[in-house]
Amino acid sequence: MSAPAVAVVTGAASGMGRIAARRLAAAGSEVAAVDVDQEGLANTARRSPSMHTFSCDVTDNDAAAATVARICAELGPIERLVHAAGLCRAAGALEHDPSSLRRILEINYLGTVHVCQAVVPRMRRAGTGTVVLFGSLAGWLPSPRLAAYSSSKAAVAAYAEILAQETVGTGIDICCICPGQVDTPLADAVLATDPGVLGGRSGASPEDVLDALERTLHDGRAAAPGNLFLFPGSSKLVWRARRYVPGLLRFVVSRGVRPAT
Repeated sequence: MSAPAVAVVTGAASGMGRIAARRLAAAGSEVAAVDVDQEGLANTARRSPSMHTFSCDVTDNDAAAATVARICAELGPIERLVHAAGLCRAAGALEHDPSSLRRILEINYLGTVHVCQAVVPRMRRAGTGTVVLFGSLAGWLPSPRLAAYSSSKAAVAAYAEILAQETVGTGIDICCICPGQVDTPLADAVLATDPGVLGGRSGASPEDVLDALERTLHDGRAAAPGNLFLFPGSSKLVWRARRYVPGLLRFVVSRGVRPAT
């Protein structure tokens, strides 16, 4: 698969969004880098003439629609959407501050809905497009003190599956990538407040996760029936364990998560 002429990457100010935006720009795409962090966006776009920055809070439906309209007016039809905007905060299921929990759901789930509602109808009219949504293994494998994040990513997975069903035959490919723990600023922020929540494990390289995504898109596997969800690296084994031995996996996860300090 060749580089798309115009790609939109949300969450592009840091982490996997930043890396994805830079890779697409280096491959020859005109990239609309979207985030609320304007300073981070400026760093992402530095020395990249094909990178264009757009400040937008994806939890605001009107702002998402207006930003997508502006991108199309300035750059042209969107051929690929990489929706990487996300937030994670650790807290017990019964102690999570409601405002923080709500913010996680608004960014991770409603942000996905808002961006897709702004972009996908345009792709449908054009008869082509690729949508990459960032789910998480946490959406399939709930873990102590990650109730808000896991719930939001489970919602993203359900939304991705329904979106794929509703766009069959339109020329749009949907891929929901569901990595396990990845070494990004998002994980660093979680560990800074709750060092034991991830069990002391190191995460995957974000470059390796995006390599798996690029291979899937290049080979056309995302368009094949049954290939909606991509579990890169060891996350595939964990997903299978969740499916076939859920009780054992819950025991392992519960024992592996360290007590909150």
